[in-house]
Amino acid sequence: MRKEARLHPGQVEALTALRRRINASRQNRSEIITDNSLLRVAVGLLMAHADRLRGDTEEELLASVLPRRRTGASQGGAGSEAAK
Repeated sequence: MRKEARLHPGQVEALTALRRRINASRQNRSEIITDNSLLRVAVGLLMAHADRLRGDTEEELLASVLPRRRTGASQGGAGSEAAK
């Protein structure tokens, strides 16, 4: 089944870079890894953690499923912002 999604320009660039990095380091090349392969993995991860999904905005939804980052002295500085 086909489903289209719009990605932010930075997401497209990061996805392409990730695919290239993964493909460059692969030993078994029996299966083609594409941007769509990685998007299906991402959707699979989202569905696996659907019970944690909370929020009213895209940013809140993302933050609800991302691992919590330690802040302050435990990271040697100020808190870090979640990836966008």
